[in-house]
Amino acid sequence: MRVPALVLVGLLVVLVTACGDDESTDTTAAQPTTLSVAADVVWGPFNLTDDQKAVQSCVNDAHFPRNSQIVWRARVIDPVTGDQMDDTVVAVQVKLGDGQVIDLKYGDHPKNTPTDSFWAGSFKVPVDYPTGTLSFEVVATATDGRTGTFVPFNVAASLLTITDETLETIAG
Repeated sequence: MRVPALVLVGLLVVLVTACGDDESTDTTAAQPTTLSVAADVVWGPFNLTDDQKAVQSCVNDAHFPRNSQIVWRARVIDPVTGDQMDDTVVAVQVKLGDGQVIDLKYGDHPKNTPTDSFWAGSFKVPVDYPTGTLSFEVVATATDGRTGTFVPFNVAASLLTITDETLETIAG
């Protein structure tokens, strides 16, 4: 008895599929290893009057005068769990283009009436600091070795810039 060719081809496909090493059936997905880092830059209260603090402190900006305070705020998200990472599992730093490193601290903000928790750290711009663009990156390093980096958009008008203006020193 002669077996039709189509039946033989069908049996061959079934055997190859059943016995083959088909990687597409592997249901184990690779876990993401890069931490998600989001950050922004806001005004700190240093050398602002009480009236200015009420409307300017913790407000986003990219242009800061000398003798002012730049504050970085950041969140670090674990890509596996989707949870925000605190200081028990990650360290966060701002690395400035001039070589300085600023350690961020995790905590509740604002200080007196907290509504959120995130990483924060600041830099008081010296009176004689060079003007122009100040590059930075925010780097997170988890205790398990995973890392993540935030780099701002490379758009001239939005880059962190130290202006020619110098804030007056306010006694405090």
